[in-house]
Amino acid sequence: MIAVASSLGLSQTELQQRLQSGESLADIAEAEGKSVSGLKDAMVSELKTNLDSNSTLSSDERAAAVDQMTSRIDTMLNATHTPGEGMGMGSGMGMHSGIGMGTGTEMGPGMATT
Repeated sequence: MIAVASSLGLSQTELQQRLQSGESLADIAEAEGKSVSGLKDAMVSELKTNLDSNSTLSSDERAAAVDQMTSRIDTMLNATHTPGEGMGMGSGMGMHSGIGMGTGTEMGPGMATT
């Protein structure tokens, strides 16, 4: 999640370490003096950009993916993980071909979480 780390003023490694230490994305945003609503906007924008670059999805499938994410974004922002627990953190923090956000929350058909 390059856009998320960037909007928080962190490297991807720093973001990953803080998530692994048990902080939620909302906790990190607040600690860094950033708004949670701004973080939401960055996450949705990143997903839309990645989905738009995926030519294998129809416009309806892309719209459904955005709807799925926005309906679950608060859960994603507030989720915490036990240190050492698998977090769905792959390359790009679960953003593979722009599909899925990978924080361990099921995203629905066609949306892989990692």
